[in-house]
Amino acid sequence: MIEADRAGGRHRSLISVAALALLLLLSCTNCQARSLSAQAAEVCHSKMFWFMATTTSSSLEYWRYAKVALLSAREHSQNLVPVLIFGGTQDAASPEARQNIIWFREHGGIVYHHNLTFGSNLQRVVDKGVREQKWLQDVEGTYMRLDIPHIMPHLLNQLEERKQGLTAHINQDLALYTDADVMFFHEMNPCKLETPEVMAIGPEMERGTAAWTDMNKNSGVLLINLKGLTAVLPSMLEFSNAKDWDFQVTDQSLINEFFPHQDSQHRDLDQLPEPYNWKGYWGCSPSIVITHWHGPKPERCLPCYLEHRGEYGADIDAFKKVCDCPESYNELWRRAMALDGGGLYAKMMANQKMYALAAGESRVTGSWHESPAS
Repeated sequence: MIEADRAGGRHRSLISVAALALLLLLSCTNCQARSLSAQAAEVCHSKMFWFMATTTSSSLEYWRYAKVALLSAREHSQNLVPVLIFGGTQDAASPEARQNIIWFREHGGIVYHHNLTFGSNLQRVVDKGVREQKWLQDVEGTYMRLDIPHIMPHLLNQLEERKQGLTAHINQDLALYTDADVMFFHEMNPCKLETPEVMAIGPEMERGTAAWTDMNKNSGVLLINLKGLTAVLPSMLEFSNAKDWDFQVTDQSLINEFFPHQDSQHRDLDQLPEPYNWKGYWGCSPSIVITHWHGPKPERCLPCYLEHRGEYGADIDAFKKVCDCPESYNELWRRAMALDGGGLYAKMMANQKMYALAAGESRVTGSWHESPAS
């Protein structure tokens, strides 16, 4: 275990033998990167940090997703170095969370204990009586992704302290962030993506450029330019403070509302290719890299939908009678049935069950059962 005190907060990274072994086995081969500019291509580091975030208030369901995400990445995208940001100290974690932290470390992940650098900004909203303390606990994890540029140098230094040269072949300009409820289908290769100015982000529910430009972006998967985000973060915090952090969908709404501003100090967002944040209701595609459980989830409505899809087909009213689900989920399921008869959801669910069982989780898919998909 590595522990370090930093000015402005306590940062603690738990780096297991398994995680160090994974890093030591990383290939040193480089590949050529495409650039947004007309300049000569730069050498692209083939390894990249991949961050998820959780806190002391995260549900056990969320932890189950995180385990599946890790195992799927280990199978399909071994060039990623998984880092779980944990909001709070290990002592503050529940017994269940401590066990999950141990599991994550034993399976090659790094657990980094961190308190938001701008947590006092959120606390002021609570102190003003605008929000309750529980709100702060609930949203802390969602805003962790904005602190990744702050975390990176500490994490790199700690790894280098363990073994000099360990981080030489890890991209130190870009980082991947995902929500925990994702699953990898193919390799996430940073050398195949253009470098964003601040971050690359995909659309919410609708596909296509028109949907992406209509303040309808989904922050569940972000490719982050560390220097770019560092440059705009002070303005983002100032913008958020002025609104008392009143965002309907926390960090996602902050991003959607902040970046359309035409202030010359604000840089723009780049569009993340859709296969890197693919939704189950978009239908099957051979190019999928990351699927995102946006909408119906393995423990929320999807087992019921899949159990009855052969019986009800496209009759969404019939599903409503037996599946007690939000209308928004029903609409997304209707889209899935219209596109591929729910085929991608079935494949996602089968893979979810396979990884969850491998992680030792028995609660996976409710009453629905099917063989894992290849």
